[in-house]
Amino acid sequence: MIDWSAMRRVTVIMPTWIGDICMATPALRALRAAIPDDATVTAALRPGLSAVLRGHPAIDAIVTIDPRGLAGPWRAGRVLSATGPDVILILPGSFRAALAAKCSNAKRRVGYARDGRGWLLSDAHTPPDRTSPMSEVDKYCRLIGATTAAAPDLVVTEDDRQEAAAVMPDPPPAWVLLVPGANRTDKRWPADRFAAVANTLHDRYGWTAVITGAPNERILTAEVASSCSGPVLDLAAQEGTLGALKAMAAGAEVVISNDTGPRHIAIAMGTPVVSLFGPTDHRLTLIESVKEQRLLAEPFLPEALMADRCADACSMERIAVGDVLHAIDRWQQQPDSILRAEP
Repeated sequence: MIDWSAMRRVTVIMPTWIGDICMATPALRALRAAIPDDATVTAALRPGLSAVLRGHPAIDAIVTIDPRGLAGPWRAGRVLSATGPDVILILPGSFRAALAAKCSNAKRRVGYARDGRGWLLSDAHTPPDRTSPMSEVDKYCRLIGATTAAAPDLVVTEDDRQEAAAVMPDPPPAWVLLVPGANRTDKRWPADRFAAVANTLHDRYGWTAVITGAPNERILTAEVASSCSGPVLDLAAQEGTLGALKAMAAGAEVVISNDTGPRHIAIAMGTPVVSLFGPTDHRLTLIESVKEQRLLAEPFLPEALMADRCADACSMERIAVGDVLHAIDRWQQQPDSILRAEP
């Protein structure tokens, strides 16, 4: 077991996906609390993802690594070595991430021994049982020895605000952020339903619809935008950055999202989120004590079954527009509403 209090330079290989990076921030907080005050933490991120952790108080520096390709682990290892680590904490479960840490020649390499990579680690932890769902937040914290996980958190920096201003120079009084994309089509709630929710929220509360998506989701975001009857801003069409997304998620009244990265960004910003789950088990990304309403395509699935293995029963089509609106209306109508705008 690592004595974190004796570590002076810690390098953390962060997860590949945006959502997982967000869910790893409680582990970064736990790490910061475990090491000496004058110790340094460097986060190693894939290209293009640095803005997610920009400004986070638990890290001192960010480097970029890309272990893909035949020579990728070797190149990534050189970058990791340059950080002078006493220990490398490997959060991703991939073989390549562990190989990159090994190529750095760091003496201490901490991670889960899975997929045949145990020999690459100096401090190998037994991975959680894959047949029983465990939140990624808890999984990352266990590598540090933290048993109680805080909620994920991110920081909006001045750079983020400027990037948001570049795509929305005149912010509306209030907006709802829509996230219609996902890395799999079966995880996407129908585009016309996102538009139907946006139209109703504009009629009831006057909210502008702001739509976000990856560059390869521009056709999808345009489809939602074209079906909105009220004012709308398509961030994908405007080539909005991750920094802009952070700032706009932080300022939204509410975020309506499939199980994808921007959902986690919004949660980490403390913004109320209606999260839509179909054939992905919500328990894998369960986050306690946050402003989130999870709507499940099959809420009565037996506990012993995982939604990931029940795709037919957990079709996104089963989530109704009325259920999403009901969740938002309930928040809005409470005397101590967690939403910002007046009804």
